[in-house]
This record gives sequence, structure tokens and C-alpha cells, in this order.
Amino acid sequence: MEDEKYTLVFSEPFVRILRRLKKKNPDLARAIASHFPKLEREPALGKPLRYSLRTFRRIHVEGSFVLLYEIRHQEVHLVDFDHHDRVYQKY
Repeated sequence: MEDEKYTLVFSEPFVRILRRLKKKNPDLARAIASHFPKLEREPALGKPLRYSLRTFRRIHVEGSFVLLYEIRHQEVHLVDFDHHDRVYQKY
């Protein structure tokens, strides 16, 4: 069986969050980026969410931060990144 490669798609809000993080907290931005190759190889890696967030998955970064994403066909859509206490309240 051949390994399928997924494409990462960055939403506009996610790009803004990443730009802001690169300036304010470059270590955290690098920690997020370290997950990108893993998500391209195996997007089902993250935990599937439930209820109103059932189309999303999440990966914890640096303990209490959450990377929120969605798998659509062969694409991994990076949706949001925020502290655990705030990210779920947005949706």
C-alpha cells in the first residue's frame, strides 16, 4: 500500500495567528510547525472532537494550546490555534 500524502491548507485566520505568533512567541510557532509534516503523513493523528465540533480534530501543542483542523478529501485544513480554555468557545 502506497503512503498517501495530504495537502495542508491554511485558512486566513490561521495565517494571521501564525504571523502574530512568529513575532510574539517564536518557540511556540516552531512547535506548531513541527506538527505540519506529521499531519501531511497521517492527519487522523489528532483526536476527533464531538458535538458541534464533530467535523474537527485537535492536537495539543506545548501542553495547553490546541491546533484545530479538519480533514476534507486529501486536504488538511488548519482552522485555528489558541489556548485550550479559549479555542472551543469560539465555535
